[in-house]
Amino acid sequence: MSDPHQRVATVSADRSFKMWDLKAQKTSVSVDSNHGNVVSDCCFTSNGHFLCTASWDKTLKLWDLQAGQFRSHGGTTLQGDHEGSVSCCSFSDDATLVVSGSYDKTVALWDMSSLSRTLVLKGHSDWVTDVSLSPDRKLVASSSKDGTVRFWDIENIEEIPEVMQIKSTEGTGIQILQVRSYYKSYVQLVRH
Repeated sequence: MSDPHQRVATVSADRSFKMWDLKAQKTSVSVDSNHGNVVSDCCFTSNGHFLCTASWDKTLKLWDLQAGQFRSHGGTTLQGDHEGSVSCCSFSDDATLVVSGSYDKTVALWDMSSLSRTLVLKGHSDWVTDVSLSPDRKLVASSSKDGTVRFWDIENIEEIPEVMQIKSTEGTGIQILQVRSYYKSYVQLVRH
């Protein structure tokens, strides 16, 4: 395989994903994902060894790109579906976890050693549009169609996540969202 930083992947409503070689400026592989519905998102591990696909069929699949057998054997479905279409996914820096967001208004955490869902985070009032994990795997960030961004302290999950304070700026259509975590204070501008 080529340098992982020279590849990008795209997903499609036709249930396929394509990997593109940026150096050669062409498609290097096109794969029918065998998902039961639209493939809505994908993410690479930092070393480019694995790709995860998220689908409206409520599942995520893991693809071993280094072995190359994914072309004939397909991907491995992660155990424990969302209740709604999966809209987004992201790997942790060390590739031990995947976090996903869904139209069911939840964020889920998946352990890559067991290939199963280990945690479901509820609190958004609309579908989750994007997710991310901090480099130390202690915080999950999620954004939602409900207009909020949440930071979840997954090391101390028994603590109720602190919800943002929203300050409106009259007439500009901008809201300043502030979240306090155990680590630092984050400020995010959101346009409506």
